[in-house]
Amino acid sequence: MHAPLRDEVGLITADPTPTLLGLLEVAGIDSIVIDAEQTGITVAACADAVQRLRGSGVRVGIRVPALDDDCLLAFANTGADELVLPRVRRVEELESAHRATRFPPEGERPRQVSPASRYGTAYAHVPVLSVLVETTDAVDAIEQFAAHPLFEGAWIGPTDLADDLARADRAGELDSAVQRVIDVVAASGHPIGLPAPSAARAAEVHARGANRAAVYWEREVTATLRTLAASRGAEDALSSRYNEPSSTK
Repeated sequence: MHAPLRDEVGLITADPTPTLLGLLEVAGIDSIVIDAEQTGITVAACADAVQRLRGSGVRVGIRVPALDDDCLLAFANTGADELVLPRVRRVEELESAHRATRFPPEGERPRQVSPASRYGTAYAHVPVLSVLVETTDAVDAIEQFAAHPLFEGAWIGPTDLADDLARADRAGELDSAVQRVIDVVAASGHPIGLPAPSAARAAEVHARGANRAAVYWEREVTATLRTLAASRGAEDALSSRYNEPSSTK
């Protein structure tokens, strides 16, 4: 029987600046997922983030751009703790990713000198592979994924999943599909993550049964800036009202 998983709160970002990375440990953030899919984030930028956070206790995941072997190998060589696999549809794709990121005899990964191998001195570190459930096929196969011996956990991408469900004339199933994935993966004893609407609402993710809540950093900053801008507007209106000249009869 699996031990209960601890509830976690982390960030998702496409802009891993040194300041943000430095604040993570100070703030007690559990993990960060760097979104390198269609964002222009390079392997080198991800490797820099991993190195900056080494020894901090903050786990680094990378949402990789593609599932081909060369791409997976390049991001695995950064030394990241986790690779999030996008657009997965079949367990065969998980099996292929496992072979590409494991050293022989378990896989086919070359023994390269890289941060992941401590520059050729140790070949023990391999990333956790998490399935990003954002396709209708992945939802339909979630029991098969959860029962697979290579399955290590999942994230849910509700925005892209909503689009894929709509293309399959199943637009009304989003909420039930998300809950089904959470329930199946959680029951298997594996980590399951879901984006939170905001930092203040991260507990809603845990209430649904997912143990990993992730906050989109850029969205959170935008909301904070909008609040500040609105506050400034209210202050300007109040100041203007008090500075209006008194009317005279």
